[in-house]
Amino acid sequence: MIETIAKLAQAVPTFSAMERGNTIHHYFEQNKEAEGVVIVNDEQPIGILMRNDFYQKIGSQFGYALYMDRDVTLLMKSDLTCVDKSCDMAKLGFIAMSRNQDSIYDFIVILDNKNYAGVVNIREFLIEMSKTKEREIKLLSAQQRILKQTHETEKRHRIEIEQKNAAIKNLLDHAGQGFLFFGNDLLISEEYSRECDSIFGVSIGRQPFLEVLKRYVDTDGIRMMQNVFENVFLSGDATQNKVYLSILPPELKIHERYIHTEYKIIPHETGKSIMMILTDVTQKKALELKTIEEKNNIKLIVRAISSKSEITQSIEELQSFIKKDVLPLLDNKQSPQLILQYVFRIVHTMKGDFALNGLFHTSQGLHRLEDALSEMQNRIKTITNDEIRKFIEQIDCDQLLEKDSEIITEALGAQYFENEDRVTVSRQRVAEIENKIATVFLKEEQTEILKLFHSLFFINVKDLIRDYNDYVKTLADRFGKEIDDIIISGDDVFIDRDRYASFMKSLVHVFRNMADHGIEDPDEREGAGKPECGEITCELKNEGDHFLISLADDGKGIDLEIIQKKALEKQIYSAEEFATLTREQRLATIFLDDFSTKNTVDLYSGRGVGLAAVNAEISAIGGEIAIDSELGKYTRFTFVVPYEKQ
Repeated sequence: MIETIAKLAQAVPTFSAMERGNTIHHYFEQNKEAEGVVIVNDEQPIGILMRNDFYQKIGSQFGYALYMDRDVTLLMKSDLTCVDKSCDMAKLGFIAMSRNQDSIYDFIVILDNKNYAGVVNIREFLIEMSKTKEREIKLLSAQQRILKQTHETEKRHRIEIEQKNAAIKNLLDHAGQGFLFFGNDLLISEEYSRECDSIFGVSIGRQPFLEVLKRYVDTDGIRMMQNVFENVFLSGDATQNKVYLSILPPELKIHERYIHTEYKIIPHETGKSIMMILTDVTQKKALELKTIEEKNNIKLIVRAISSKSEITQSIEELQSFIKKDVLPLLDNKQSPQLILQYVFRIVHTMKGDFALNGLFHTSQGLHRLEDALSEMQNRIKTITNDEIRKFIEQIDCDQLLEKDSEIITEALGAQYFENEDRVTVSRQRVAEIENKIATVFLKEEQTEILKLFHSLFFINVKDLIRDYNDYVKTLADRFGKEIDDIIISGDDVFIDRDRYASFMKSLVHVFRNMADHGIEDPDEREGAGKPECGEITCELKNEGDHFLISLADDGKGIDLEIIQKKALEKQIYSAEEFATLTREQRLATIFLDDFSTKNTVDLYSGRGVGLAAVNAEISAIGGEIAIDSELGKYTRFTFVVPYEKQ
């Protein structure tokens, strides 16, 4: 059973924000044991006033005159650390140790439905944690306790000897692991195992530890690690230090090798050191990757069986893309900038389409093409049609498709890609049959028969949206999130697959955007009072000459301040131009080319072309997009799609 902090709650007195400083002074004088009070406004805590901080302020020069007859809001600390009464002990420990320096005081405020319910005294919390630990230890048998004590004593002695004795270092050199040590100056000791040289490829003795890791950890990670080590060397609490070290990354990729890392605190006479243990887990990682690849292959085979037409159509589009689409543009002397932008957008959409259909190797190959196109876009002002032509002509579609094609043919046979028997019906004949049904049958019968008839020639949009379920769940796993099956409601809308194929495929960017940018991770959702599992919905409406597709998520919404910052950074708008835009126009910025709020590019997003591709596809069929969003609650994309004129 998880222990909550409710039992530690103390009813510290509260005072209104309108009270004067002399009221607090009178209270502290009458209650010598009181450590602090809470300042509230309508039962909601807005600040904390600790005894020591209070007397330091009023004891300063002019402090008495400045504060004693003024509102206590001048004296209080408003940077509160608040937790709900249901918070468990372990989580409170992490919150307490992770507070900002400005928030380091003895009280953490407890809330009940956002109202003040008491405080937790950090000292008493630590005492309680210590008692809990003692109770756990007492459950062990005397023999286990003696064995553990003996083991820990032997371990400490052994590590002290390893640090000082070169002979023991020789043992470490043959352990197949890397061992290094550093103190509060973060300089690596000259006593480290030989395996470290093999792992890092250079001699690391007397080198700054964080400088050595800069090649393998990003700037934010280095900053976090420095903060952790500073706190570890300042703190003498073993439990607190254990929590700090648990924040450090457990795995690093160093020179194409996957290295598991472990940190231990080594106490000694003059203080303490940190030992880092590095274990090469490359083979284990390779096995994990192989398992993932096998799972992906199985998904591809299942997809190939159930969605042959979609896969063959995607392959045909990739193969015809260069000859039928790009090369004619180059032959017609179109602007190289426009051609490059068009190619980039189509490749990005195809990458998502192949990933959706389970052709992961092809998708990864297209991602590498995107990298090359991105580098060309960095030179877009000087790029020429000849450069684009040379790049396009060296693309080998068969090579891109080779691995996924092999997987399919090995499982389903070479005949999979051969043409199947088909019945061909002209569009004119389809229209004639539709008109005949409308003339002969009454409304209720007519609806059912037309639905059945359309199912022979057209596809239900609901089925196309349903195909995105597995893709969304794959993205959720990749981003460490939880997302339910897409909830689909509304009218049955039947469409000509060929007519709307490009637009429907472009929706992959919307779903990717929702999974990456929209839906929060489980902890963030829990903190916002939402279910841990995110929700994506699709509502369809048939409105006669057009239909609506509304795609929505219950995520964090769109932050217009971030939109403005990115738009100015990318010089899409000037500050003056952005100020003149309506809210709808500002939201629509996300559909512009080269716009992305993501700072990094990966296999899934960050190019700034995904939603621009959606905008281009809906425009190509004469449709429109409307976007609505509320910060912290939802984002909704509504597509107004005209029916094809018969």
